[in-house]
Amino acid sequence: MFKNHVHVAWRNIIRHRGYSMINVAGLSLGICACIIIFLVTRYELSFDTFHPDKDRIYRVLGDVTENNRDKAHFAKVPQPLTTAVRQELTGLDAIAGIIPYRASIGILGGRPADQQARHFDQSASGLTGIAEPSWFSIFHYDWLAGDPSTALNEPFAVVLSESKARLYFGSGPLDNMLGRVLVYDDSLIVRVSGIVRDWNKNTDLPFTDLISAATIRKSFLQNIFPPDSWGPGDMATWAFTKLSGNTQPSVLQSQFAGLIKRHGEPGDKLALSLEPLSDIHFNAHIVESSIRTAHMPTLYSLMGIAIFILLIAAINFINLSTAQSMRRAKEVGVRKVLGGSRIGLMGQFLTETVLLTFLAVLLAVLLVNPSLALFHSFLPAGLSFHLFDPANLGWLLLLIVVTSLLAGLYPASVLSAYLPAASLKGGGVQKGGEKWVFRKGLIVFQFTVSLLFITGSIVVGDQLSYVRHKDLGFKTDAIITVATPGGDSLSKVKVAAEKIRHLSGVSQVALEWMAPVDRAPRSMSIKFNSTDTKLVSVGQIAGNEGFIPLFHIKVLAGRNLESSDSVREFVINEACTRIMGCTRPEQAIGRTIYWNNRPYPVVAVVADFHGSSLHDAIRPLCIINRVDRESNLAIQLASNGQEAHAVQPILNQIEEVWKSVYPGASFHFSWFDESIGSLYEKDRQAARLMNTAMFVTIFVSCIGLFGLAMFSAETRTREIGIRKVLGASAANIALMLSKDFALLVMLAAAIASPVAWFFMNRWLAEFAYRIDIHWWTFLLSGLSALLIAMITISYHALQAAIGNPVKSLRTE
Repeated sequence: MFKNHVHVAWRNIIRHRGYSMINVAGLSLGICACIIIFLVTRYELSFDTFHPDKDRIYRVLGDVTENNRDKAHFAKVPQPLTTAVRQELTGLDAIAGIIPYRASIGILGGRPADQQARHFDQSASGLTGIAEPSWFSIFHYDWLAGDPSTALNEPFAVVLSESKARLYFGSGPLDNMLGRVLVYDDSLIVRVSGIVRDWNKNTDLPFTDLISAATIRKSFLQNIFPPDSWGPGDMATWAFTKLSGNTQPSVLQSQFAGLIKRHGEPGDKLALSLEPLSDIHFNAHIVESSIRTAHMPTLYSLMGIAIFILLIAAINFINLSTAQSMRRAKEVGVRKVLGGSRIGLMGQFLTETVLLTFLAVLLAVLLVNPSLALFHSFLPAGLSFHLFDPANLGWLLLLIVVTSLLAGLYPASVLSAYLPAASLKGGGVQKGGEKWVFRKGLIVFQFTVSLLFITGSIVVGDQLSYVRHKDLGFKTDAIITVATPGGDSLSKVKVAAEKIRHLSGVSQVALEWMAPVDRAPRSMSIKFNSTDTKLVSVGQIAGNEGFIPLFHIKVLAGRNLESSDSVREFVINEACTRIMGCTRPEQAIGRTIYWNNRPYPVVAVVADFHGSSLHDAIRPLCIINRVDRESNLAIQLASNGQEAHAVQPILNQIEEVWKSVYPGASFHFSWFDESIGSLYEKDRQAARLMNTAMFVTIFVSCIGLFGLAMFSAETRTREIGIRKVLGASAANIALMLSKDFALLVMLAAAIASPVAWFFMNRWLAEFAYRIDIHWWTFLLSGLSALLIAMITISYHALQAAIGNPVKSLRTE
């Protein structure tokens, strides 16, 4: 029976190859989208799921409250916190701190002349961390050399991953690498005390060089990471804890307040909270976190788009299958007269659907890797497709079953229900019946979805264009920013700045903590009177005297910051003058601001500028010369609008200076305008998603429309011939065949417009500065869809209109 079903199904597919190709093409696009989105979702949900007891592991967050209202969640906590928790709190098996350490790495040779002869690029040397011994009590490693119980107990010890041990010391027995020497930041000499196997699963904690935390107190690291400070300015440690047995997070969290009260500084705004390990990869609101986070709303959008595309492809199948019902009616009648049951007929038609779906899956599999390559900039790095992965095979099997049922069950039910007598007489299907109305409804649904994506693409594109061209209040062209390495960079950064300033291709150089606009802007709490009890939260930007001139920030009143070795004066923006009660910028000059209970004069007022993305309103902010934080360089090139290749000699000169100041450290820079663009990466992803979905849904919808237009022209051949014999023109015939479809597209536009307006208004509400949605947006979307639909059906409409009526009537 099954063999016969397959044989007959294949024969029908070959006989109606045009419709079969249309169905396979539509289904393959929908299935390809589902495969890719499955790969993305599976990849993003796989991070750090391989750890034993992962459900008991939590990250400790430092929550800093500003202005008694605004709370910022920091990835880092004070360094002594882990010791205090370990000694004083209950409900946990272990707690460990690790400090991400951005350091240059070198190897000492066998002779003094060879010392530090080999250095390793930061990007190739993995992630270095300064870890407590209890790190290995929380996270499991396979040890290849060394003793896990003592490897990090002593100062100047380091545990390496196998890949890094091989990179640093080459091939050979791993045991022989124990005791070998590495140099971090030119002067921190440590010895290898252990080697562990690399984690081969996705993780947000890819530490490959683990230096013992005891090294901090015995080296210059104590100046960078003060080991006893509870101050919010010295929060540098990532803390992870493993709870005991069935202990709930609330049990440990309830003890944090008392711990901070006993050890924190007076008036400390620090609080602590626990974040499950499973949430780390999806929490983008953590300050000073270097983890690449995924965006759950984007994943949900991807899933929704995949479902819509698959639905539209299935609708094509349903439309074409039911449209051909007149051709299959006699076949059904003959089979029933010969004893065929309805269940058997449904099995026959479902077999055809399964076979077509299988062909579509094969084509979709061939399209996956080219699609991954095409959209590589949008997809996470490391994403790949392996056909024989059990999870992928299971997903493909599920897609075949679901798609076959979704696309084939209704047509099979319709076709198998025809009465044999009526079918053999030719009355099995009535063109104007419920099935024709149902097909019209499906076409309207397809184009409604397509119009939603067309409108969304227009609105998102307009908003991103507005973002690109809006005046931000400072200069962005020909500026590069350079982050200096750790260690003694603060003592060297001024030397580097002075040398770079004298290069012929450099216009200006400034020291900064961060650029005028940043993904995670810093805050500070100030008062305007010494007697005030309420603190005001404002933005904080740290830069030296070259900062304001380099970025061309407009000074409305007063003078620029002066050179100093500590904070001595404040520059504020217009928004800050308004909360001070000043009506004009000049009124704020000479006023006093209190920060950490110390008075500072206001020496200038600058025009408001955007300190973060346009998602946020301009907030009050202060610019200060905070030398202890200004470890980064901002360099304005004297490029005068030259092309990128023309400024390469200037960049080479800067790199030479860099290497003379920071030997062994890799030189990396970023263009400031590109850094600003990265603030809208998720919005650009939304735009790419919308454009891709628009293209695919329109293409799939047009494939179905093309097939229906072809079938409509074929079934109305005799009517068209009679009309032409009676004097109808080719234009009249083309209009007759097109108007039904045009009306359906116009109905879809009427339905899609209010829905699109609602969702796009919600998206735009996330921007403090946004465009308005105009009526012509919906008109443009509707006309675009109508034009696409008319182009799609025009071939068959014109072919039928200009055909020879005598020939068509004779063949009928």
